[in-house]
Amino acid sequence: MYYTITLNPAVDMLVSAENFELGKLNRTKEAQYVVGGKGINISMLLNNVNVETEALGFVAGFTGYFIKSELDKLGIHYDFVETSGVTRINMKLKTETETEINGQSSAVNSKNIVEFFTKLENLTDNDVVFLSGNVISGMNIEDFKRIAKTISKKGALLVVDSNKELVLETLQYKPFVVKPNEFELGEMFGVEITNEKDILTYATKLKEHGAKNVLVSRGAKGAILLTENNEVYSVNVAKGDIISTVAAGDSMLAMFVATYNKTKNYEIALKYASAAGGATSFSVGVGSKELIETVVEQINVKKIK
Repeated sequence: MYYTITLNPAVDMLVSAENFELGKLNRTKEAQYVVGGKGINISMLLNNVNVETEALGFVAGFTGYFIKSELDKLGIHYDFVETSGVTRINMKLKTETETEINGQSSAVNSKNIVEFFTKLENLTDNDVVFLSGNVISGMNIEDFKRIAKTISKKGALLVVDSNKELVLETLQYKPFVVKPNEFELGEMFGVEITNEKDILTYATKLKEHGAKNVLVSRGAKGAILLTENNEVYSVNVAKGDIISTVAAGDSMLAMFVATYNKTKNYEIALKYASAAGGATSFSVGVGSKELIETVVEQINVKKIK
């Protein structure tokens, strides 16, 4: 089973307004409400390519109900811990410029955290677990590390995609893959990444600290993969009309892991990963299986080393 953990999910409210004026009454056009959170994005992509998945994490209040109802519509399994308060709402406001206002979810308590950990007890070495995004208020770095440790002890395949501090703290548990972008990779080591040589230098450091594979996304430049066997591959990105890059990285990571588990071939996994990221950027929401299969024809993987 593929499990995804989203400790701090959200409902993204997407609105636009013409002639927006600060400090005055403004009227928006029709709003769109989208389920957000890195792990949930991964579950939706896996579901689109017919890979069974279950979403774990915390939800609360009317926004938590909305998240569950949207996943129900898609046929995605979930086993969230229900907490008091509300799950956060993030506003994406598009005017002459774009502005984002991220909300904060209600804090979880120690009882909620204990209940969450009980949901990890039945993990086995046949499972894959994506630990994505940041901690929710009421949890800390030690809780995040404990989650990674529990997954590792159960023998499940651990995949981590979070901020620099949380990624670095979980490397000791040997994640199968971590996926920073160029900027995040540089941020982890306090340097500026300017070329492929820099990427390989610091991706190697992540491996030395415990990561088995390192996938570095580079936006329009594609991505570079440093494998467990010290092979290096680069991949391009597809061309098309970009609607939104939200969840493109999550889609890439999900498809990489699912395809590698199926084929045990890094080149094929990287090719489909890039196609999935592109398909999502060309879509409202995550990319469909049909679009991924179309986009993959544009993708080329090259072995560097």
